[in-house]
Amino acid sequence: MSSRGNLKANLQLFVTRRCQLRCVYCPILKGDGVMPLATALKGADLLLGHGSPSLRLDFGGGEPLLNFDVVREVSDYALRRAARLGKRLGFYMVTNAILVDDEVLEWARSRRALLEFSMDGAPADHNRFKAAYDRGLDPYAATRAGVERARRAGVPHFVIMVASPANVNRLAENFEHLLDIGVRSVDLSYAIGASWSEEDEAAFLDQVERVLARHARALESGEIRLGNASQRVEPTVLNSELMVDPDGSLHQMSEWMFETTPASAPAPFPVGTLDTVKDINALRWSRFHAYYTLLKMYEGNEKVRAAILNNISFGLRVGKFFRGAAGRLGKVPA
Repeated sequence: MSSRGNLKANLQLFVTRRCQLRCVYCPILKGDGVMPLATALKGADLLLGHGSPSLRLDFGGGEPLLNFDVVREVSDYALRRAARLGKRLGFYMVTNAILVDDEVLEWARSRRALLEFSMDGAPADHNRFKAAYDRGLDPYAATRAGVERARRAGVPHFVIMVASPANVNRLAENFEHLLDIGVRSVDLSYAIGASWSEEDEAAFLDQVERVLARHARALESGEIRLGNASQRVEPTVLNSELMVDPDGSLHQMSEWMFETTPASAPAPFPVGTLDTVKDINALRWSRFHAYYTLLKMYEGNEKVRAAILNNISFGLRVGKFFRGAAGRLGKVPA
């Protein structure tokens, strides 16, 4: 995959495909795949060969805390190697927070890891869109407990809250609920794969305006952080990050944006595996690659192609809106 794209200095390890939830809007196929430590170590080695002096190793899935032993061991290994190479290394984890306990929080604190928690607001909406795979689990209660543990421990974290067309009119209400339970750093997102009508889009932006108006002073001072106004890149569907599956295969994130809908064609830019790709600096990818990949993979599925184009156009307008909001709040988007 050669092009004049931006070479990102991070790599996400999908350390498992297992998850306790079946979120309605999640595009990632769940399964029993679990990344062995040997594979994770190869991923760390690939990232540490990056030319940048500052790198980030990310953990996702599935639910990465279901394979926490590998997360812990590969992060320790990567830190030792980074120190020998004179590189700065950070860590990032996307988690539903259900398994966040003292051991996980100590790992995050000692390694200065940033935790991204997925929580959609009040119990009714959270449990509606983030259904439990196993009976007996209350997703809202379990996630809230993990988020509150992280807050009390002072571990860096933020919450990503996803709105869907079916509940977009409660976005501001759900945002207030997160503030009520102590959350102070939030990214607002929207369901990928859903078709956002003009009315849905207007509702999304109106709800965000309500949040901005009600909390303008706290947002300006930094008491409340809204990630969209400083660092979130739109459109989300054109995420061009590089990922490693549990089997060691390398992919663009865009390959998985609609994974629960079988693709009608293979990915047009096969990246390879951790055994075949030896130099991360030889790989270049961009949002163009993401765009082309999605359209080629789903060229035989008009419904998905329509959703892709809808999500791109919606995301571009959302990005423009938040750039304007950043100016009003005195923030500088990354």
